Amino acid sequence: MEIKHFNTIIIGGGPAGITCGYILTKNSKECLIIDRAEFPREKLCGGGLTPKAHKIVKSIFGEITYDYHAVNNFEVYSDNKYLCTYRLYTETRTVSRKEFDYVLYKEYINIGGKIQQGKPTVIEEKEGKVYITLADGQLFSCDYLVGADGANSFVRNYLHPNRSKGIICLETATDDKSIENIQVFFPKEFVGGFAYIFPNKDGCVVGCGYENLDVNVFRKYLKDNNIVSNQRIRGAYIPMFDKIDYPFKDNIILIGDAGGYADSISGEGLYYAFKTGENAAISIINNSSFEIQNRDVIKKILKTTKCSNLFYNKLVNSLFLFLFKKGFQHRRIEKLLNRYLGF
Repeated sequence: MEIKHFNTIIIGGGPAGITCGYILTKNSKECLIIDRAEFPREKLCGGGLTPKAHKIVKSIFGEITYDYHAVNNFEVYSDNKYLCTYRLYTETRTVSRKEFDYVLYKEYINIGGKIQQGKPTVIEEKEGKVYITLADGQLFSCDYLVGADGANSFVRNYLHPNRSKGIICLETATDDKSIENIQVFFPKEFVGGFAYIFPNKDGCVVGCGYENLDVNVFRKYLKDNNIVSNQRIRGAYIPMFDKIDYPFKDNIILIGDAGGYADSISGEGLYYAFKTGENAAISIINNSSFEIQNRDVIKKILKTTKCSNLFYNKLVNSLFLFLFKKGFQHRRIEKLLNRYLGF
């Protein structure tokens, strides 16, 4: 059987994988992206590009054009009771992930990037190379394998079987265009979890993230809050509270959600998808350690994980919400929030 060899193979064509592939291709480094879906494809995500996220998009991809809804305020609720609003000094952009990811995909293709549709079923290491077998029997080999295939990563399962995949997130969409601000809720029934509404150009994305969330609980939440949607409910794992305790290898790299790079307080993953994709490409180009290249990101993720254990503690979270309601140090918190989001 023919074995197709590439210097780098990237599993997953989302923002992390496309970023890595785009930088490698621009630097004349041979790579192939393998994704099970045909683009454009649906993707569960609130689609929030924080200031630091859309800035890094510009630094990597240049002045690309994509549709977005500009959000300038951030509202906090306890259950469905309004607490406060924080002004965003620089807009957060909400996008349709189906459309946005396709824009990035086309940027990669336009510079000569290669992509293969397929589902990997076997990973093997031998004689200094990594071999990947697809479900249709095709066989590939590479010097570097990059896992960018989400929280339920096939590549990470190879490195780190029987691990936690994070919390469960369920989402649906509505055509309600009356909401202008990002709204974040801390429902009492979701201890250690949250709910959110992200407005976009087509309406809103409504979602919940919670360890024990299931479709029936989510439907009840929508009904109790008079949220009407004729769109189907989608689910995925978000790698919040990840310990990044898998083995780091020179020739197998995990990025984005596959590597556990999501903010455990805010749930933000897109910035870390771009940043870890960039770091992976740099380490491959320079034949250097990804763990060292990515160490600042790792430190930040582990720090937010520790802080989140405090923030989502029932008593501490209640105290935070009480202080929000009383307007305690509102201006200071607003400054900290904007700094956190990358103003």
